[in-house]
Amino acid sequence: MSRQPRAELAKAVLHEARKLVADHGLAALTARTLAQAVGCSVGTLYNLYPNLDTVRLHLNAELLDRLQVVMKAADDAVPPDAAVETRLLALANAYLTFARSNLNLFQTLIDNRPPVLTEPLPDWLLERIVRLRRGIEMAVTPLIPNASPDRLERAAATTWAAVNGLVEGIVSGNLAPVSSADPEVMMAELVETLAAGLRVRG
Repeated sequence: MSRQPRAELAKAVLHEARKLVADHGLAALTARTLAQAVGCSVGTLYNLYPNLDTVRLHLNAELLDRLQVVMKAADDAVPPDAAVETRLLALANAYLTFARSNLNLFQTLIDNRPPVLTEPLPDWLLERIVRLRRGIEMAVTPLIPNASPDRLERAAATTWAAVNGLVEGIVSGNLAPVSSADPEVMMAELVETLAAGLRVRG
């Protein structure tokens, strides 16, 4: 193994992996290319991380940390007395802007090829996902003030899933054949529809 301390070398691996994906896309993240970028052997790489999917999960954790900061800033910028739709739209648009600005790295979140889907997510990644979901829970609570914790969690998760689906469609270009509408207009339509549905159901 390199004479670099193990912790420093592990950080270097993530740094180079992040750079490879950001500059060249997820397909560029191979064991050989990553090891060359770090200046270590492939064997050393696998002593630090058991496989490339583990590296991807760590990149996802970093990305979710950054997204959490962006979402909090968007939430803080909304006046306390603003309509729920205004707050939700601010959060949704912040997410869309973040995905557009980090397009290649965002691909590591939405490209769920095996074995990522067949293995349980590590707790340290789940904790980050839960933090984001709780932010959505707080935003939708005024729409369903009497909801049980389970109902609130489902509502937040469903809202997040719907927004995430639209964001994926927008950044991938897959929505272009379906609609020529401006993405921000579509996002506003989605948020208004989701909020109206939650408000009616109570």
